[in-house]
Amino acid sequence: MTSPAGTASEASPLAFLAAAVDSYAPYLQESGELHDPVFGEPTQYGTAYHAYCNAVLATVGPAERRAWYLDRALRGLEAALAHTGDPDLPAAASGFDRATGAVSRGNHRDFTWPPILKSYRLLKAEGRAAALADRIAAVDIERSFRSRPPSNWASVWLSGEWIRIQQQLSPFTVDDVDAWLDVFFEDLLRPDDGFYFEPGKPNSYDLFTRFHVADLLREGYDGRWRETLERLMVTGLERSLAVQMSDGSLASAHRSTGQTWTVGAQVAYFTYAAEYFGRRGDSDRASRAAEAARRAFASLRRWRRSGDVFSPVENVLPPGYRVGYERYTADAHYGNLALAFLASAILAGFTDAGRVPAERSPTVRVEGAPTFRGVAHAGRYSIAVNADPAPQYDGFGITDLTVGPDRYLQFASSVRHVESGRFFNLGTALRSTPGRSPLDVLAQRTFTLREPLTPLEGDGSRGLRLRAHTAGGADGSTPELDYELAVTVEPTGVHVEEATPGHTTYRTLLVPYPRDVGTGVITQVQGTRDGIRLLHGGEEVDVTVDAEIEAITSLPYGYENRRGLCGLVRIDLREPADRVRFRLAVVR
Repeated sequence: MTSPAGTASEASPLAFLAAAVDSYAPYLQESGELHDPVFGEPTQYGTAYHAYCNAVLATVGPAERRAWYLDRALRGLEAALAHTGDPDLPAAASGFDRATGAVSRGNHRDFTWPPILKSYRLLKAEGRAAALADRIAAVDIERSFRSRPPSNWASVWLSGEWIRIQQQLSPFTVDDVDAWLDVFFEDLLRPDDGFYFEPGKPNSYDLFTRFHVADLLREGYDGRWRETLERLMVTGLERSLAVQMSDGSLASAHRSTGQTWTVGAQVAYFTYAAEYFGRRGDSDRASRAAEAARRAFASLRRWRRSGDVFSPVENVLPPGYRVGYERYTADAHYGNLALAFLASAILAGFTDAGRVPAERSPTVRVEGAPTFRGVAHAGRYSIAVNADPAPQYDGFGITDLTVGPDRYLQFASSVRHVESGRFFNLGTALRSTPGRSPLDVLAQRTFTLREPLTPLEGDGSRGLRLRAHTAGGADGSTPELDYELAVTVEPTGVHVEEATPGHTTYRTLLVPYPRDVGTGVITQVQGTRDGIRLLHGGEEVDVTVDAEIEAITSLPYGYENRRGLCGLVRIDLREPADRVRFRLAVVR
């Protein structure tokens, strides 16, 4: 069946979900499989999550369109169940080589279980899909699913299996769920820290795993780990609030950060938290969680491509460009995963996006081993610092600097030079001679902390201090250095001091920036007396430096990050020094 065009405003979460799900309608096959718009075949778990989104819309969507959504949901559920239930079928496409378009395959059935069970339950309540009960009961999860606890993948199928137990279709019991959770809580899932410590310590899969165990709790899990999961809701909410940037995105760290599913997962997680703490009379936590859900939705809404499928990454460049995509990312599965999180939030009560305050209360969080990260917020500004970046994903130092919701001119994630693969962050490079000489880019160095990250708290401001050391190059081309970074976030702007105490040399301030996020507006660079002004449509941001400038060089091509095509501005300072002080502030 073909869905009629929607006419409702996309401002509400439900209308936005309907429009974004409908954007994939041309790629839904008669069989119920969802094909990727670029590769023309099923990818990973896209069919299952697209079916679930349609099942939600068939339940709570516009009344005049529910029949279309019901048809899509039933066909998609049939197709997803057929593939998940038969592990001998070929795996769907799961790896995508950007250079050649080559596709590789791996078993990602673990991820299909919650959307299959949730779709089944919704459609069963509508008087449909009851005939699928025997097929769901017959699925052998030990054969179909690749991963076991404490993998984040296992948290996904575990949350689905609990629903199968509740539906009395599973051979397992609450005792089995307890045993699976035993493995998670042995080490990787740490309720005292509010964090899931997968190798690489990604902020993305910390959130992903905590969402799925929160989902388990919300679905009525009552085993012996219940009190621990409730404690994790408290500590996990505090961490998630801290690492949400002022624009609603998730602070960069390791893989998957720039995917829109991390924003959708925040909408769902914070909505669950608001509901959870609201039921317990904790109005402060409930209110903060609800505001964070609205802030995350403001970010999710920003990445709706005009006239094309909803973007799985935090830019709206065409799908075929692959900008911001990681090897395992394609539109059909990652776009629909993001939308499925939103769908779950809507079922949990996220129906009014409301007003998102431009400003956040001043807060700071620093983390020692094993993450070595810090975040600070005040007013419209948020800053994230990574002292131990994964070298294939991020540079050292300031990885994110955001300036509030509903804007595109943000500095979110390290910028990569496409040809060389080198990362650039907002910060300092060293020169041994004056002029446009070669650069020793500090963000590309490997540092060892000399002391733990330290929070800085002032009247209406927050910040952090980092002290580290880096070895010199074996060939003598780069010197051994002590290093200090102090950042202060105020309602009026972000102040940064970056120093190499005892080592005086010529300095350059590097400003990587988003040039083209796909909206049709290109960021312009203007030189000023003491720095540069960046202009993106009606958005203007100034970067000023507290030193005499020798030259400004703008390099607008050849760079990318998770937000799109980027440029780099090189501001060479005239006099040798052992430190640089600069400031970033919104003009309008």
